[in-house]
Amino acid sequence: MTAEAATAAEPTELDDTKPLRKNRDFTLLWGGQTVSQLGTAVSVLAFPLLVLALNGSAVQAGALGTLQAVIRVTFQLPAGAFADRWNRKRVMQVCDAGRAVLFAALATAILLDSAPLAVIFAVAGAAAVLDVLFGAAETSIVSQLVPRSQLPEAFASNEARSYGASLAGPPLGGFLYAFGRSVPFLFDALSYLLSFLAVSFIRRPADPKGEQEKGEGAAKKASLRHDMLEGLRHVVASPFLRAVILMAAPVNFALTGAQFASVLTLTESGHSPRALGIAQGCIAIGGLLGALFAARIQRLLPFHRLLLTALTALVVLLAASTVLNGSLAMVAPLATGLFLAPAVNSILFGRIAATTPAHIQGRVISVVALSATAAASLAPIVVGAVVEHRGGTAAMTAVLAAAVLSLVAATLTRRTLRESAPAQTPPPMCQSV
Repeated sequence: MTAEAATAAEPTELDDTKPLRKNRDFTLLWGGQTVSQLGTAVSVLAFPLLVLALNGSAVQAGALGTLQAVIRVTFQLPAGAFADRWNRKRVMQVCDAGRAVLFAALATAILLDSAPLAVIFAVAGAAAVLDVLFGAAETSIVSQLVPRSQLPEAFASNEARSYGASLAGPPLGGFLYAFGRSVPFLFDALSYLLSFLAVSFIRRPADPKGEQEKGEGAAKKASLRHDMLEGLRHVVASPFLRAVILMAAPVNFALTGAQFASVLTLTESGHSPRALGIAQGCIAIGGLLGALFAARIQRLLPFHRLLLTALTALVVLLAASTVLNGSLAMVAPLATGLFLAPAVNSILFGRIAATTPAHIQGRVISVVALSATAAASLAPIVVGAVVEHRGGTAAMTAVLAAAVLSLVAATLTRRTLRESAPAQTPPPMCQSV
């Protein structure tokens, strides 16, 4: 990465002496997304419950989740290109308004007993498209709202927000669903409306290219394919980003696969749904605590050493969980393994945001995210097949092998990761890949 590129990515006229919590624009973005992600987590539980209540088919409920996952992977690269083409603040406003309308319409249809399966799938699919586009714009806009030295701290705050929403959302969704099938979706619609208002009050401009570059960028905007290839070429040309992808893909597969394997093996061992819910909550708490302490953790070690330490610890902890397979105690190592993930991920995203030119950040981040999420999205089906044919211990061994592969990749590329680290003392911590 050239010095010019790093300079291009760095936000201008931002006060890095002011604490992040006093950054008005970032606080508005963070607060709006806290409510929005909580609403999303609520509907994640409400959607399958609704399908089961209306049709009684577990296959259809699973197909709905698969549809959303496929859409998120498919639209990841185009979403990054669109986030770089358009004003990011406006993109987020349109996505929030669109999702608010979609979920309000679905809630109304449920109240009127006119919500067939096709309508539910259509709303879920359209919302997934807007989710991906909003995510690309939101991740890219952070470097325009936050000084470069505070980027890791900002992404760490986002990480804590995500873990908190995933922890509180499902219980709240079940509570709201008990009042009526439409209530969780009304709540989600309201959450997007509040996010829309928060984004609207952000003052700082969010045009990735700037007014002076709109004319010369018009030709490029004619080809979406050109824009996506430009993002891919940027990633391929960066030794640091190549190293990140080599490490991130298998470790995300391992983390997602381990959590899914724990659900299947604990179910087969006869544990109750209530016990399973508590176990999954404990795993999420590990990530939430890690996000809250991320800033302190980052100050302890240089990035490359922190990364190797986290991956080594994860391998050891997954091995312990494999030994404890079938017992509720197996979730304790998994929760501990997630503790260091937010610190590592936030540094990665902070580094990408600080060194990538603003006009291409959406595409670059989308390529990295796609590499991680595509691998993670394969984990449930792979782990499910292994559990069914070989058993839970074999499934945990498979995810352990993926974690070892990530550790090997990080070890082989440690020189690149060390040389690409920021020159100053490691900043506070950030978000996960």
